[in-house]
Formats: sequence, structure tokens, C-alpha cells
Amino acid sequence: RCGLYLHYYIKLGANNDPNEVKKLQTFLNEELGINLPVTGYYGQLTYKAVETFQLKYRIKVLKPWVPYGLPNENTSTGFVYKTTQRWINMIVCPRLDLVIPPLP
Repeated sequence: RCGLYLHYYIKLGANNDPNEVKKLQTFLNEELGINLPVTGYYGQLTYKAVETFQLKYRIKVLKPWVPYGLPNENTSTGFVYKTTQRWINMIVCPRLDLVIPPLP
């Protein structure tokens, strides 16, 4: 049985939920084959890993934002927002079959 993995948006400099950040860090370590420290703090290391994830899945994560001002699908944001959060949740639990949330 699986469900939503990440429930909140995560952004550099925001008051992020440490438990959500730990889940994100654990996910990124597994998905990208990296070794981020699982601290619950969203700093530069995790931010850069999110950018790597966004570029890996640019068509699903970044391309939907191009009509709304993102320069192109190769422009990562490091912001775990609507499409990034959705795709992480879909990788963790494909059965969720989440639709793209309303943008922007």
C-alpha cells in the first residue's frame, strides 16, 4: 500500500517541515544514487540535488512551466513545488496516477 510521499512544498529559505525534507533527502539519495546527509535541513546540497532531479525529469517537471514564464525546460528551480512534488510522489507510488495540478 502506498500513498502520498511528500505532502508539503519545499523551498530554499522557507520554513520547511524537517520531516518532509528528510523524506526528500532519502528519496533523492535513492533516485539519484547520491549520498546527501539526511538532516531535515533544506540547504545548498539538497537544493542542487533537486535541480539535478528536475533536469533528469525535465519533460514531466519543468516543461509544464514554460508557458508560465520558465525560460525553457532546462531551467531548474530547486523548488519542490507542484510538478516536482507530483513527480516524486508518482515515482514513489505510481498507482496514485496524479494529474498535473493547476498551474501556475
